[in-house]
Amino acid sequence: MRSVFRNLLVLALLFFPFIVFAGEPEQNVVKGKITDSRTGEPLIGATVTLVGITKTYTSISVLDGSYHFKNILTGAYTEKVHLIGYDDYETTVELRADTTNSIVSNIQLEVHHRELSSVTVSSRVNRESEEYALKTEKLADNVLNVVSAKAIELSPDITVGNVLQRVSGVSTVRSGSGDGQYAIIRGMDKRYSYTSVNGVILPSPDDKNRSVPMDMFPADMIERLEVVKALTPSMDADAIGGATNLVMKNAPNQLTINGNLAAGYNNIFSSRPFSGFNRGGINWLSPSEIHGTNYNAQVSDFTVSQLNFHNVSAPVNVIGGLSIGNRIFNKKLGYMFAGSYSRQYRGSNSLFYEPNGQPGVDPVPNTPLFLYIHNREYSTLQSRLGLHAKFDYAISPEHKINLYALFLQLDDNENRYEEVVGLGNATGEVDYHNRVKFTRKNLYNVSLNGNDKIIKNLYADWTLSYAIATSKNPDWVDLVYFKDSANSSQLYASPLTHIWTHSHDEDKSGYLNFTYTPAKNIEFKAGGLYRSKDRDNYYNDYKLSTAIPGQTRQPYTNINNVIYSFPNGYYTGPDSSNGLNYNGTETVTSGYLQGKITLAEKWQILAGVREEITHQYYFSHLDKALPGKTGTIDYADILPGLHIKYKLKENQNLRLSYFAGISRPSIYELIPAEIDGDDYTEKGNPNLRHTTSDNIDLRYENFFTSTDHLFAGIFYKNIANPIEYGFDLEGSNFFYVPTNPGANATNYGFELAFSKFIKKWGITGNYSYTHSAITTSKAVEGRQSYPGGQIVRTYQDETRPLQGQADHIANLSLLYKDAKPGLELQLSWVYTGKRISIVSAFYDLDYWQRATSQVDFSAEKKIAKHWTVFGKATNLLNNHLYQDILQPNDIKGNPGETDANRILVQRDIFNQSFLVGFRYKM
Repeated sequence: MRSVFRNLLVLALLFFPFIVFAGEPEQNVVKGKITDSRTGEPLIGATVTLVGITKTYTSISVLDGSYHFKNILTGAYTEKVHLIGYDDYETTVELRADTTNSIVSNIQLEVHHRELSSVTVSSRVNRESEEYALKTEKLADNVLNVVSAKAIELSPDITVGNVLQRVSGVSTVRSGSGDGQYAIIRGMDKRYSYTSVNGVILPSPDDKNRSVPMDMFPADMIERLEVVKALTPSMDADAIGGATNLVMKNAPNQLTINGNLAAGYNNIFSSRPFSGFNRGGINWLSPSEIHGTNYNAQVSDFTVSQLNFHNVSAPVNVIGGLSIGNRIFNKKLGYMFAGSYSRQYRGSNSLFYEPNGQPGVDPVPNTPLFLYIHNREYSTLQSRLGLHAKFDYAISPEHKINLYALFLQLDDNENRYEEVVGLGNATGEVDYHNRVKFTRKNLYNVSLNGNDKIIKNLYADWTLSYAIATSKNPDWVDLVYFKDSANSSQLYASPLTHIWTHSHDEDKSGYLNFTYTPAKNIEFKAGGLYRSKDRDNYYNDYKLSTAIPGQTRQPYTNINNVIYSFPNGYYTGPDSSNGLNYNGTETVTSGYLQGKITLAEKWQILAGVREEITHQYYFSHLDKALPGKTGTIDYADILPGLHIKYKLKENQNLRLSYFAGISRPSIYELIPAEIDGDDYTEKGNPNLRHTTSDNIDLRYENFFTSTDHLFAGIFYKNIANPIEYGFDLEGSNFFYVPTNPGANATNYGFELAFSKFIKKWGITGNYSYTHSAITTSKAVEGRQSYPGGQIVRTYQDETRPLQGQADHIANLSLLYKDAKPGLELQLSWVYTGKRISIVSAFYDLDYWQRATSQVDFSAEKKIAKHWTVFGKATNLLNNHLYQDILQPNDIKGNPGETDANRILVQRDIFNQSFLVGFRYKM
């Protein structure tokens, strides 16, 4: 808790100057609130002008709709109010020397509409505003949270992965560069949610799971981010935890041009240089891909040019974006083009203790044992490109069509340098590794959507979608050299492995929905989808020896002087039997019926049922004698849903929801192949079953104003056949495998979200408590008797949380917004409680990630009519990521081992990142 209080203290100290400044005395005041005459909601950004005989004053309505003039000269003034989308307002006020020096003038504005042909356009609707996001939550049929483009713009985040960590009940799994990559919604691992763009589920570029890396998405390309926590029957059901839907930028009502350009720096490179490599010499195809599967590789087929490293001191990060949109042809055709590019130098310093497989038996059962200490330095150059285009055309008032195209590309140029020493052997052999890994991930999506009125009160909407996700790791090399002892200066070369791997995930989807409204308060929906997935993966590796005739080992000076060979016994053909060579298909066919009725303008009841039929098939390149080489899996699920919304008052809702959801295994998880991971041997499981769950939500919502709100809710999930990664023991070997642990799990919790704005100040935040439990059997390594008894393995039941679930998640942001000078500030704090990162096969030896806490700051200032300068700073307090085994520490005194009650197994340091730039808006 000490770190929590420290972070809160920093928040208070950083905002202290503004608080002091806000307290100065005032005289001769004209103040009031600007509100919508129809809804009573406060209006932000209205220009208020006091026109006098000798002087004119101007102010802007702030976060709660209030405006404020002080130290006004006495006299009569014409008060004028202007806000786009509303009729102009004018009145008279007078400050007299012989009366009160304070006038309150509250003003209500009337909405202004203008009609263009048959299309009614209201310019006050800004779909990227925080007000629109809050209204979307209010009017939704189900439980969801929405983050607006405006909130994202001001936040310290530049990728959607980092934005997600600020949503109520959501934490993220970080990538090696420290960015949020996958969402954990309500304590449910990334596998229990899906990602969609404009409502269409996307395939994954990952070769092992179906989760889409959220750090691929530039945050400045989206209109709003929706996190759905209770599914309706009309939605895809593969989301027990929830679903993330990205609504991309739409065509505006008038010509709009937005651009941004920024430069920044990662502070980790103030203490060491960035170590880069040239990927220009990398071969994109393996020898067997170039010459055929019968080809025997030659040493000359391989290059080592990427292993000539170069240092970059104080590397500069660059980020830019541009979007252009408009509506033309009498507002019938809308278009939006948007692009974003970033080039970032990221890094981390890591300490890792490599375990010795199974635990020991002395001095107590399941004593953790470790072999080596790895000191790692990561240098990663990330290039992120995002492009999207959207067209919509109103053929007539009854028919509208949309065309959307998305392209994403994320390049990771990663050099991991590490020094490996034996634990407790300070003079023993020292190994040095340089892993050079270039990864390119691409995601393409094209979708065509239509909305049509068929007959009176009957409407149809349809979508045809084609999407491809790919990932490529060409010529992944791990250079290893060593010396006999820490005191030696002579280095020796080790064998060199070249790996090629690439994956391809292709989805063809069709959605069709019919909506019938026989009366104003009744709606019926029916429809379904068909999705066909083709997934394949390629893997090939070659191992080159350093053996030279007449020498036992080869001295190492630099990579260009090492002589490699394929001696007898080394395989020179493609690794055709590797389990990462596979092809798979998956088809999902679903249909649903759904009805919604509104009673007495208070009750809204939505109920329905969905059926999803799943067919999976895979063919692996494993040996024919191995069980599970091929597989066919079929299952069908009937999934009911019920959502009740009761309007307590005009701005208050009470929601009760129930839905049934599922989670499907990925193709890779079904293939029983042994794959060497970074630290563990991985293996698939052909007996893996899909997960089902019953989910209940109860939420209270109070929308005090268009900006202020309070949400409080509880949820409960009963999960059958949960899937978790753990260690499977086979004799003295153990494998990291996906399993159904054999017991149902429960997950329940509480969520609170709020926002409050007073004049120029605002505070927003959320808190969630989550508790999950699953009981599984764990191994215990011990002796029959002490001392010296026979070593035996027994099993014991253990109840623990689900992998990735944190008990406590909290966000708090302090905001200052002054529209007149165009100044906005935000100080943000995010807290994630401890959680299990790796499930051990042994009792009480799970890896726990410690609670994390991060403070970020962002600011922007308008400097001209269309120009704004902005800055972002993340991880201001340089908080690290730690993983521990919660057992007494018998290796205390080694690097990082300072606590007697827990054993540090990994520490990652990322330092601060800073960004400063300009933004243009027209």
